[in-house]
Amino acid sequence: MRSAFILTLKTNNKMKNQNKYNYLNVIQQNYGQGWEDVSEYEATSQGVSVETFYTTSPSPITGRKVKISLCRHDFKKYCLMGYPTRIIFRKELKEQLQTV
Repeated sequence: MRSAFILTLKTNNKMKNQNKYNYLNVIQQNYGQGWEDVSEYEATSQGVSVETFYTTSPSPITGRKVKISLCRHDFKKYCLMGYPTRIIFRKELKEQLQTV
């Protein structure tokens, strides 16, 4: 009985500490009309991308697979298009779900 109460208390504390913001890394390109969002990726509050993957070919120096963020990988692909490209960090307010 006591452990159930402690578990409930812990889950309630976690719900209070939820962040009210969504953090995003956004790739933007300038086609001559101003900066436009091309794609966005989930990030931590420090701006570190959450989505990562390992490259298929190992590093020639270490021989290990290289871990790279999906945002950086796509940024390199967008740079090949020839338009000015940048990555910005965006903080958006989460939509609050109202419970009735």
